Amino acid sequence: MLQRPDDLGLRIAPAPLAAGIPATPGRLTNWATAAIVVAGLWFARGVLIPITLSIFLSFLLAPIVAGLRRIRFGRVPSVLFAVALALGAIAVTGTVIASQAQTIADDAPGYVVKIVERANSVRDSLERRFAFLTRESGGSEHRRAQRSRLQGARASTRAVAIPVEVHNPPPTAIQEIMAVVVPVLGPIETALIVLVVTVFILLQKEDLRDRLIRLMGAADLHRTTIALDEGGKRLSRYFLSQFAVNCAFGAVIWGGLFLIGVPSPGLWGILAGLLRFVPYVGTLIGALVPLVLSTAIDPAWTMTISVAMLFIIVEPLVGYVVEPFLYGRSTGLSPVSVVVAAIFWTWLWGPVGLILAMPLTLMLVVLGRHLPAFSVFDVLLGDRPALSPTETFYQRATAGHPEEAIDQGEDLLEEISLTRYFDEVVLGALRLAAKDLDRGAVSRSAMVAVCDTAIEVVAAFADHKDSLAGDTDLGPLPGPTAKDPHHPDPIPLSILCIPTRGPLDRAISAMLVQMLTQRGANVREADRDGLRRPDLANLDLTGFDVLCIAGLLDERMLQRFMPLRQQLEAAWPRVKLIMGVRRTLDDEIEGAADSLPTGHYLPGTLSEMCQAIAHIQANAASETASA
Repeated sequence: MLQRPDDLGLRIAPAPLAAGIPATPGRLTNWATAAIVVAGLWFARGVLIPITLSIFLSFLLAPIVAGLRRIRFGRVPSVLFAVALALGAIAVTGTVIASQAQTIADDAPGYVVKIVERANSVRDSLERRFAFLTRESGGSEHRRAQRSRLQGARASTRAVAIPVEVHNPPPTAIQEIMAVVVPVLGPIETALIVLVVTVFILLQKEDLRDRLIRLMGAADLHRTTIALDEGGKRLSRYFLSQFAVNCAFGAVIWGGLFLIGVPSPGLWGILAGLLRFVPYVGTLIGALVPLVLSTAIDPAWTMTISVAMLFIIVEPLVGYVVEPFLYGRSTGLSPVSVVVAAIFWTWLWGPVGLILAMPLTLMLVVLGRHLPAFSVFDVLLGDRPALSPTETFYQRATAGHPEEAIDQGEDLLEEISLTRYFDEVVLGALRLAAKDLDRGAVSRSAMVAVCDTAIEVVAAFADHKDSLAGDTDLGPLPGPTAKDPHHPDPIPLSILCIPTRGPLDRAISAMLVQMLTQRGANVREADRDGLRRPDLANLDLTGFDVLCIAGLLDERMLQRFMPLRQQLEAAWPRVKLIMGVRRTLDDEIEGAADSLPTGHYLPGTLSEMCQAIAHIQANAASETASA
């Protein structure tokens, strides 16, 4: 749904649809490139993970460095202070995690026994509640007991195996040292690489930006600069805000679990804060372990319910109150893309990929919105609609889904007027259909089905009353009011609408009739057969003031209608003739500059046709008043 009516002109402008399916070699090349990139990310993960962590850590520390620079700190002291601050936070967090993890590891065997006992208790309770199912099974329990005794008898007849014990020699001092040192060498190495690369990125920020601009598109310097600046600012703002929110979330969970009495609350609070970098599923994963652990401690389920209520209350409060206040309603990613990205990056890089999934995806979407080479990521992962409202309506009509088209119209009519909806969405979709018909992409029968769907949508809004006053709303047809004794009410204009013989023109006529009717005009719609040469002599315009010939017309069609218009004007000189609308908005039709009363021009929209009729009625009212 559209977010702001002011954006409608930009959002629903009918962008051209794809001209066709790409050639097979091109698709194969794209798939091969994607496979090579994924393979490279997999095999080079040992190098890419530290570099990626350094890049995003630099985004997190960049606002701190910038703040220190504004208060006259030098570049090097600012960078070193920010990095030292980050190292201190990491060290404190690691110490808390290590100490509490050791505590929970020492008590883990007892918790496992209690959890198994609780699971058995729940199983026995369920078996008692559903015991009638076993009774109805016809003695299945008795048969199972007999089978169990028989198997036990068979097992007793077998020879008893003699256990063999294998004793390993005691480890040497070097082996004990290596057992302790080797597991921590990898994390220490990664931390050092991240630290060094982060320092150099922060020190060489401007130089790296210039090099990226040169690589990504020096020919379009303005667009590339905007993409990098927006991406950097959005990532920095997002990281800093998200980091602060998640730290607060983890602290609240820590305190809540401490008050509830869950063991090692600091570990679960830190874990909940870290996992909250993964939207939608991170909080669920972070709540799972405390919930399971609480079942092993409290046999009355009170602690388990308290832990569940803690997460149920805190997460919506943070997600729907705190986060929108800090950095808006959306990060620019669709919910599906967030989940898919989390799965993909976790499969590729493990737990680190799960944490980096959100920022990596956000960076790709920002690049895709500004650089054509990355546009595929904006389409697949962004939260903006993949199709404009005009294209969406055309797709629904082509698929024969009028219900979905009506649902889309109801959403749009909450923000725009019915006039704009008809002119910019429905009429724009019919123009796209006409374009496909002209280039032979679709059949005429398919366009008839599109027209039928459009007519069904128009009929669904026959009783719609606009609650918005858009800039293209026309209001009622002009004319003196009955309150003015000097200007009696003019006789309402009688209007006859006839669609041309195009496969989409009946929908044009239906929209025009509905718009004029809602504005108080006396309108009647005739069959399109009345415009055929043999039936033209039988066309009776007695009592009508305006004849509207509605359809999608271009210059060639307008020239074909010239003899018909001349014949009608000669036979019915009092009747004003209006023809429209233009088949494409960029048509330059001769006669478009003619004055409105004569009707010798081709309106571009249904609103222009209504304005022309309003002009005719205003002139008729003036003539009646002067007479």
